[in-house]
Amino acid sequence: MSNSLITEVAADVLSGVSPEAPEGALHPLWPTLVELGWPQVGIPEERGGAGGTLGDLAELIAATAASGVSVPLLETSLAQWILGEQLPAGLVVAATGLENIPWARHADHVVVCPERESAYLVEPNGDVEHGQNLAGEPRDTIRVSGATTPLPDAPPHDAVFARAAVLNAASLLGAARGAYARTREHVTQREQFGRPLVALKAVANGLAEMSTHLVAAEAAVARAVRIHQEDSAERAFAASATAKITAARTATSIARAAHQLHGAMGVTREHSLHHVTRKLWAWRDEYGSERRWSAELGRAALAAGETGLWEHLTA
Repeated sequence: MSNSLITEVAADVLSGVSPEAPEGALHPLWPTLVELGWPQVGIPEERGGAGGTLGDLAELIAATAASGVSVPLLETSLAQWILGEQLPAGLVVAATGLENIPWARHADHVVVCPERESAYLVEPNGDVEHGQNLAGEPRDTIRVSGATTPLPDAPPHDAVFARAAVLNAASLLGAARGAYARTREHVTQREQFGRPLVALKAVANGLAEMSTHLVAAEAAVARAVRIHQEDSAERAFAASATAKITAARTATSIARAAHQLHGAMGVTREHSLHHVTRKLWAWRDEYGSERRWSAELGRAALAAGETGLWEHLTA
């Protein structure tokens, strides 16, 4: 998934940026990301985007998540992809329903792509019931009191859901990278009995296990991104399921290991670890839980049959 130029750009923009921001507020970095065109990455220029690939966008989302900064990059990029050149002015986010909408209180418009219904555009108009996820990010409910704008040219729900799942998996991968980096720094710098913590076998094994989970998630996300760019919608949906399941499991394992290896220090609000681990806990159930995507993957395998499944696994 990694693009060296995109990685360098992201590192330059995010370097030294503090993840601290009032809960529920847009991070001060967000206007800069909008000005740089990050939400338009991965969308062809002829459709109102900035060009680049889905892999480029996934790398930007992962890098932002690793920094611990909370911004609506996934949701705005998804809305841009759905609407293309029809994108209205202001902050526009995408959602799959009218509840738990990311960043709705700050949005001028919300693209709603519900299951088994046609997509439409709605203006919150301040009629928003505030909520939040475990990471303190807005997850709001809107009350639709006026007319909505149908979006007959919007991609089908399954395509939107699959793309959202891949980008969510990239977010989880990025936050997991952030947790691993913070943990590795902690155990190599902090000493006990005159030697670094990583010299202890149990600590070294725990760090190695975290790295193994990261490699699995990176492979699953990279594969899903490639299939989305090159293959059929059916294979893309199955690849999204695999990426989401793997990333969710990685999130659970890495968050647990990171706090274990940090000890009591890792549970304090003053330590930066919570900026990524709370996101891991919050995001792993968004855009479909691990259980839901496991069921979707099972249905896809049954529909493909023995021959189709074998071809999918060995292609």
